[in-house]
Amino acid sequence: MGRQLKINEWLQVFDLYESYKNNKISKRVFEYEYLKICGQKRSFNKDLIDRIKIKIKKYNLGMNIESKTGRSPKKGKGVGRPRKKFPLQEIENRKRALKEISKEDLEWIVDEFYYDEILKKYNTDSIEEVIKKIKNKKNLSATIKNIIDILGIKKSTFYYKLKHLGQPIKEKKITYEEEIKEAFKECKGRYGRERLSLLLKKKYKINIHPRTLGRKMNKLGLFCEVRQRKRKRENKNLNVKFKNLVKRDYDGIYNDVYATDVTYIPSPKDVYENHVYLSVIIQHRTKKVISWNLSKFNDNDLVLDHFKHTIFPTTEKFIIHSDHGIQYSSQEFVSFINSINGIISMSRIGNSLDNREIEYFFSILKTEIFPNFYQTVKTLTFIELKNKIKEFIDWYNNERFLKKFNLKTPQELWDVYKNKSFTI
Repeated sequence: MGRQLKINEWLQVFDLYESYKNNKISKRVFEYEYLKICGQKRSFNKDLIDRIKIKIKKYNLGMNIESKTGRSPKKGKGVGRPRKKFPLQEIENRKRALKEISKEDLEWIVDEFYYDEILKKYNTDSIEEVIKKIKNKKNLSATIKNIIDILGIKKSTFYYKLKHLGQPIKEKKITYEEEIKEAFKECKGRYGRERLSLLLKKKYKINIHPRTLGRKMNKLGLFCEVRQRKRKRENKNLNVKFKNLVKRDYDGIYNDVYATDVTYIPSPKDVYENHVYLSVIIQHRTKKVISWNLSKFNDNDLVLDHFKHTIFPTTEKFIIHSDHGIQYSSQEFVSFINSINGIISMSRIGNSLDNREIEYFFSILKTEIFPNFYQTVKTLTFIELKNKIKEFIDWYNNERFLKKFNLKTPQELWDVYKNKSFTI
């Protein structure tokens, strides 16, 4: 809406609206004059007519239509929150107590109560003994009631402070500390509070709310890696068009779908090129990684080498879903997929969510395989990186449970569904 209008400016807007309503001026003139009053240069708001009607209604009812937002608060005497007014009885008690006690006693009580660690000083836990020693030391004539009235506190507060003053704060022992550490170590620090709470429930029969577990993990210094968004530009063949047959059927309900893609990984220390390339096949229904290949070159062999050694467990037609990468649109790849009774499906251009399952796996791998992925990978050799990826994929398939599938692993789902038949 721009700046807030004053009352006289609103009255001008009301006159303009009446003229527009009675067809005396066009809508374009009405918009121009309104924007001129507001000092705006942008287009007319669609909801503005309704707002003007509400303002007219409020004005006719005698209500204030001037906006109170955007104004600086008043300053000076008599503004702000009023001071707390004590009940009359409390004020009288305070005055009475002040009359009954000497000035020296008052100064000493305040100093002793607020600045000295009474219990530590007198080396005792007995409240009665502390009060007795205080009175004997100074020969106070003031009673405990006088002290409480003067300080303006409750009796329970006075005794509580006397009891706990100077005592060290006891830290609560973290329950299930060893089990939490063991579970975190078992998953190699890959799980956050949500997934770790499920692991504790599944394996250790310990039921802890994720938020409670998160606080315990913070106290124990257990922190997992957080996924970072990092997109790379890839070569796409936009001239070849295959239909998107999957249509975001992420769970493979209607078809037997195998998603594939290539991701870029920073080069290990013994590789001259800037990146190495990882190609993966994952099944939509079970989320299992069927096969993978790591190569120093982003060419057709990167994809075909492991596709040719992959056995797809179905006699029916199945779908190979990918993006528009140059490998997947090559004649060699298309011919091979046709020869194994497969059908090619490609996600829409610029819609990475169409190939979400494989993209999600890559984000999991780069977050959970080891800490500080983009820095650590540069300290490994190519063979070491390949072994790490093999170890991680084995762990992912056989141990990393899925929350949406009742904590089953991809391999457990694969064992159930591999003999099922699918239709296209």
